[in-house]
Parts: sequence; C-alpha cells; structure tokens
Amino acid sequence: MTRKTSWTVAFVCLLWGWCGAARADEFSQVDHYAVRMFSYGLLSIDSRTGDIHIEGWDNPRLEIEAEKVVRAKSKEAAKPMYEELQVVLKGQDKSVQLRTVYPPRKVWRPFRGEARLSVNYRIKMPFDANLALKCVDGDVWIRGLVGKQQILVNYGDVEIDIPSLDRLRLLRAHAWLGYVQSDLHGEDRGGFGPGIYFWNPEGEQDINVKVRMGGVFVYRDD
Repeated sequence: MTRKTSWTVAFVCLLWGWCGAARADEFSQVDHYAVRMFSYGLLSIDSRTGDIHIEGWDNPRLEIEAEKVVRAKSKEAAKPMYEELQVVLKGQDKSVQLRTVYPPRKVWRPFRGEARLSVNYRIKMPFDANLALKCVDGDVWIRGLVGKQQILVNYGDVEIDIPSLDRLRLLRAHAWLGYVQSDLHGEDRGGFGPGIYFWNPEGEQDINVKVRMGGVFVYRDD
C-alpha cells in the first residue's frame, strides 16, 4: 500500500468515527469535588475537551462540578464510557491540580473515540487565588478573579471579566487565528495574529492569554 493510499484510508476511518459519534445520542453524568484552598494559592487545570466556567468567591475553598458528556447508542452503553473519563484532583491549600485523564490512545487508531468523550467544568475558587489553565478544545469563561492568570487554549473562545481595572497591571492576549474584542481600549479585530495589550504600573494582577484558533474577549466588570 502506498503512503498516499495509507493516509487516505486513515482519513476515511477518522471521518467514519466522527460520523458514528454524530449518529449517537448524548448522555451526561455530574460529579462534585471540593478541597480547601487558600488565598494566593495556585489552581492548575489541564483539560482536553470541554467547556470551563470559573468564578471567584470569598471562601477558602475550591468547588468543582464536573459534567462528563459521552455519545452512545443508549443509556446503558454510556455507563462504562463514564469510567473511561477520569477527573483527577490533587493537592490543597496553596497548590491544587485538576486534570482530565482520557483512555490511552492506540498507535494505529490515535483519534478513535475522541469525539465521544468530553468533560465540562464549573468551578468556584478563592477570588484572589492564581490560575494556570491549559485546554485543547473548549470555551473558557472567567469571572471575579483578581489573581494572576495564565491561559492557553488551542481551539475555542476565552472570555474574561476584569473585576477591577485599577488592580490590573498587565493584560497580554493573543489569538494566532481568530478574533479579539475588549472594552479596555476598544479593541475589535480579527484575522491572523490579533492581540490585546494593557499596562498599568500601579496594578498587581497579570493576565496572559494565548489562543491558537478562536476568540479572546475581555471586558471590565467594575
């Protein structure tokens, strides 16, 4: 089999897998997690597929609602698929790690089942804690946080509400291909490489956002 034929067969198999997932019904299961977390601690999130909502609150506690979403032919067929998705929460107080673990990929079928499994998160964390987030495919909403934020999304939109413009020192946001919008300086641009930059030497909060393909939306909330 030639290399061109091999790639054609691989693409057809991948497309067939996606079409199969599209024909299936969607089922979900919700789990809750909680751990103590201090002000100025760090929450690190590593997510592959799914949307993430994060809200800051005045409570030394991290609460997580994880919705596992699967595509299957029936409710019974969905049950074992929930076990394939693992939500791993480690640490407490000053350092907490949240990670989504998927089934190991097979070398000969690396993308099989990718479209069938995702986890959506709704998170409440101390408003003055720090955040480091990586997401491969999903939209991210962040509201009410005054701590440092490091956001990296491959495919999706990121929306951030700034609680206090006086407290913000640095905002650097960039989309490799997509769209940026902000009411800080009135940015509203699209295409290749649009970005947002804000600097206030009197502030103390730093926010860095990188999106490969998607949008970045930053608004004042004060």
